[in-house]
Amino acid sequence: MLRAVRSIKNSLAPINKVPPEIFSLIPDHCETDEELIKLTHVCHSWREILISRASLWTSLDCENSDKTGAYIQRSRGSPLEVSLAARGPTHPPKDVLLLVLQHISRFKALTVYGTPLTVPNLVKHFNSPAPLLEKLDIPVLSLGSAPVKSTIFGGNLSSLRKLRLWGVFTSLPWKTMSNLTILDFDGGSGDKISATQLLNFFEHAPLLRDIKLTAALPDSSNAPAERVVSLPHLVLLNISAQPVHSILLNHLHIPIGALVTLEFAFDGERFPILDYLPGSLNNLKSISHVTTINLLFDFGVAMRVNGPSGGLYMISTWGGSGNPPPMLDHYILRSLNKLPTSTTERLVVTQYHASAHPKTEDSGAYQVLLPMNDLRALTLTDCNNTSFLHALNPSRNTSNTVACPKLEELTLNIPGQRDESRMYGLLEMTMERASRGAKLSSILICQRESLSAKELSDLRSYACHVEYRFDYTPPRWDILPGEPDEAGYESDW
Repeated sequence: MLRAVRSIKNSLAPINKVPPEIFSLIPDHCETDEELIKLTHVCHSWREILISRASLWTSLDCENSDKTGAYIQRSRGSPLEVSLAARGPTHPPKDVLLLVLQHISRFKALTVYGTPLTVPNLVKHFNSPAPLLEKLDIPVLSLGSAPVKSTIFGGNLSSLRKLRLWGVFTSLPWKTMSNLTILDFDGGSGDKISATQLLNFFEHAPLLRDIKLTAALPDSSNAPAERVVSLPHLVLLNISAQPVHSILLNHLHIPIGALVTLEFAFDGERFPILDYLPGSLNNLKSISHVTTINLLFDFGVAMRVNGPSGGLYMISTWGGSGNPPPMLDHYILRSLNKLPTSTTERLVVTQYHASAHPKTEDSGAYQVLLPMNDLRALTLTDCNNTSFLHALNPSRNTSNTVACPKLEELTLNIPGQRDESRMYGLLEMTMERASRGAKLSSILICQRESLSAKELSDLRSYACHVEYRFDYTPPRWDILPGEPDEAGYESDW
């Protein structure tokens, strides 16, 4: 009788007037299993409603057999998301593992993590097909690499959409990857995977759109030079490793709209741009012609090259001891003339500090600006501007060539102290270009030292519009994707 009275009283509570099909959605906002289980202990009505919703009980952490068994029973045949921690020979518990292995056919997502010794011992048990498996995640959480054999799930992963292998060595033999869209492969410190194995894998995963490759990549190609694999759905390709990236890029057709990111370190005074690009840029359709280039020099270089819709990022650090060589910026800048820059319309350079070369024709600034016939906007932030001002000044080169004849906008952000020679170089360049029919439309000068009225007047004699802003920093173009600038805003990358 008391139970009946309490039940009637509970039914009158406002929360219990919410329809069961709506009430059962509330646990979707629970952050932990403990919160969900507590909800089932509030009252008989809540327990019935929550236990009846099978999708609430599909995430298995496999910590103990009682909890795992209860979740499997309540999930009523729904697809399972399983997480197995291989921390040692007794983990996960044997009875839990045996219980989970009976339901491989229901796996929708599987995460296995542990050490190079424990992960292989656990993965070897997954030999049966998993027709529903969409996500496979095997991160090895310590140094070394764990071998994963080709017999995992019988070699059939036809439903897989996301694959992450960290610190895993495998020959990537699977041939039924028709639905795979995301691959995150880090070979750790194990044996290197061959170029042919990677290309075979890509051919059997035609829907790949997001690829990240780290470490243990091939440093030589065993594939025929004429073999090129097309990745028509590719959106992002990220390669972070020390071998020469062009080994893979020579065999991959990158479509228009895709973004390629190459991360590496280098030593010496030579920026190895050619080593990290394919022998022919025909495979990189995104940069068949370059429209925008952004350069950041800071103990290395971050280079962004934009094409019709996609682009290329090269993010490198200088790995030598001590400070980078004084002329490193110069050599990096000169290397840009290996790219198709005749159609470049915007160039942004940040923290370029190489000394001006005695002969303008030999300077890195002149070498990179000369091919840019379509350049319309140039921004120099925290740079030694002398090299660029001389490069733009036709009277400074022996052939009187007007570099960047279509240049309209020049922005100089000068955070340091006033430099009379810089102002003289700017005025001389502006005057000489105007005399040759290449008058600048706009000059914006941002610096903490004030300009005199005469300096502004002289510049305005040879440029259509000159603007001076005291202690103003123009928008940042040198930040990498996803990183906030100094004001906390993400950049326009």
